[in-house]
Amino acid sequence: MPTNPNQFVRLLALQLLLAVQLDCSGGPQGVKNLPPPRVPTAAAAASASEPVFRAGDSVELLVEEDRAFDGVFEVREGGYVLIPKVGRIAVAGLTRSVVEQNIREKLQNQQLKRATVYVELIPSGAANGINGVAGAGQHISVYLTGAVARPGQHALPLKAGDRLPGVFEVLLTAGGLSKFGDESKVRIMRPAEGGSRQPLQVDVRKIRDGLAADVPVGDGDIIEVREKVFGF
Repeated sequence: MPTNPNQFVRLLALQLLLAVQLDCSGGPQGVKNLPPPRVPTAAAAASASEPVFRAGDSVELLVEEDRAFDGVFEVREGGYVLIPKVGRIAVAGLTRSVVEQNIREKLQNQQLKRATVYVELIPSGAANGINGVAGAGQHISVYLTGAVARPGQHALPLKAGDRLPGVFEVLLTAGGLSKFGDESKVRIMRPAEGGSRQPLQVDVRKIRDGLAADVPVGDGDIIEVREKVFGF
């Protein structure tokens, strides 16, 4: 035990700093303890053929209960479609079934007691193999929860050479964090042996600022963003 008060304060500060570093890295081993990210097999990729919407595509909408909502709506640069009497609906990065669910919930909350919704993707570059059509390659399914702009399941295409996207890249693709999302408390929960999930906490601020490498995200990962805690 140091007898000098200044030495004691410095030692205490060093211990606190070490504790914070271990917590932000997901534990003493950090990424080393996390199972490797999963890449879907060719068979799984073939079955997961549902395309995802991107800016420039169009959404063909059909509502059985009220055909006045039917139409074809372009996915705008902000990643949403603008439907009369409904408003903006975020669709970029989402699959057809998720978009159907989002529109159905919006209609039932605002316009109709019951809504049976069907949507179809009209790709802007079908000839080039965009959005899951021929030549688009494999996709992974990632689940976002917590303080994010668009929670739920997201189908993300693998990059050239089957490169997995990073957690920061995934969050940007899915619309980013919500207003009170805490970039310093982003947690990846990855499938592990026995049906459990192995957690890893990531400080996305360091990735954004170029101080740390992006952490690859695999098929079936859950990304949870916690809300900021404000003191009063």
